[in-house]
Amino acid sequence: MSEGESKAVLVTGASSGIGAASVEALVEEGWRVFAGMHDPGDAAGISASGAAEIPLDITSPDSVAAAVEVVEREAGGLDALVNNAGIPGAGPVETVPVETFRAVIETNLIGQFAVTQAFLPAIRAARGRVVFVSSLGGRVAFPYASPYHASKWGLEGLAESLRAEMSGLEVDVVLIEPASMATEIWTKGRGSLSEARERLSAEQREVYGDALAGFDEQLESQEDSEDPGAVAAKVVEALSTGSPAERYPVGRGARALTLLQPFVPDAVFDRIKERVASGGA
Repeated sequence: MSEGESKAVLVTGASSGIGAASVEALVEEGWRVFAGMHDPGDAAGISASGAAEIPLDITSPDSVAAAVEVVEREAGGLDALVNNAGIPGAGPVETVPVETFRAVIETNLIGQFAVTQAFLPAIRAARGRVVFVSSLGGRVAFPYASPYHASKWGLEGLAESLRAEMSGLEVDVVLIEPASMATEIWTKGRGSLSEARERLSAEQREVYGDALAGFDEQLESQEDSEDPGAVAAKVVEALSTGSPAERYPVGRGARALTLLQPFVPDAVFDRIKERVASGGA
């Protein structure tokens, strides 16, 4: 990229929610934005915003390699990567199908690893930044969402290792940790939970039925939670400030719960999480 050109950034999972909000915010800040989407054209307003939609299935090596070629051809390099793509997974550990657990890990953790690995040479050359959109769920694990939490805890470890590796190479690695945001992931999470409840045997329904009903009510309440624009603002801050923080908790409860956890016995904290997951019942 020649001097004076806008800096280029790739946002994965850009079709809705935090990804779409981040694309819009970065375009407004003057970035040249590549919006990685599983199905380009599905998101109204992305191309109209000035972002370039590119097909990107982060679980497909061929798709990731093709995205690298597009960005290199169109922009000559990449200054920043926002790893946002992710899917939910819900249900008791006893009943979650192994293939469901594997699919969540494949998308939320391995997919983000693959995209980061593929674009890291360009990011290093630009002395740029890598942003991982993790979650409060990457620091605090609630019941009945083990696939999601396992993927996000893994993502936190990936970011920590990469930050150490990049410390002498002038590449910043940042974690964004949102609490509940009004995105489609909650609706999708309820769908995953509904499938889990349908799979319960009579004995499992006796054990887990009431708790899962409470968890479903809690997920429903999150559908009208905070504006994902708050997360997008932190993404912009992480990419624009001179010395970004290592972590940006976002939303009600994100900072409080992560600060509280080290000072509360595990048994007590587990009861707090159980009450939150069941809607306070």
